[in-house]
Amino acid sequence: MKICVVLPVLKKKIFEEMTRKELEAARRKDVEIDIVSIEKGPASIESAYDEGVAAPWILEKIKEAEEKGFDAAIIDCMCDPALQGAREIVSIPIVGPCQASMAIASILCDKFSVITVLRSVLPQFRRLAKEYGFESKVASVRSVEVPVLELREKRGEVRARLLAESKKAIEEDEAGAIILGCTGMIGMARELQEALGIPVIDPAVASMKLAESLVDMKISHSKLVYPKPPEKERRL
Repeated sequence: MKICVVLPVLKKKIFEEMTRKELEAARRKDVEIDIVSIEKGPASIESAYDEGVAAPWILEKIKEAEEKGFDAAIIDCMCDPALQGAREIVSIPIVGPCQASMAIASILCDKFSVITVLRSVLPQFRRLAKEYGFESKVASVRSVEVPVLELREKRGEVRARLLAESKKAIEEDEAGAIILGCTGMIGMARELQEALGIPVIDPAVASMKLAESLVDMKISHSKLVYPKPPEKERRL
């Protein structure tokens, strides 16, 4: 099984290395993963505008993944940029971390909380929860107030803030599970879960395990819901 992981941001070696390390540790032995970044677009995704800028280049990588024979692809950003369009242009399973994480969390508890990077992106997660049908399952959406591009260098501070906000989500919002609200937080879930005593979901790992399952079951997104776009002239 081959899974393509698309990092929908400009290439940064440390991002690719971190993602590869954690996903290699979590993947099944028979699964091969390839990590690719986009050549044009934003350095990070922290707004709907960033998503729009990245979208054409994400779609390009998704199309290439199917052409190269990958069995599934992941758009490795918690905002699920270009997810719907990607599903329209290919037949292999395309997984978005936000949708995957919320789906998994919804069967583990009555309500879950998302702890993300910045306060400014909280509305995006509320919109996605509504779009995916999980609005009633969201206890809260909170932030650690650390930009994506600073997550690596401030890892200790991020862990501490994630723990503090997660405790508030449990005590004040009655969350039964926590979703890390950025794929740049990869590798932090296990330690938090041990400290909190409730499920903590790493969206990157959740996406990969869901992709594995879809390929195993030989199912993909419905072409009645995500039909192939009509042929016409398009300029990018």
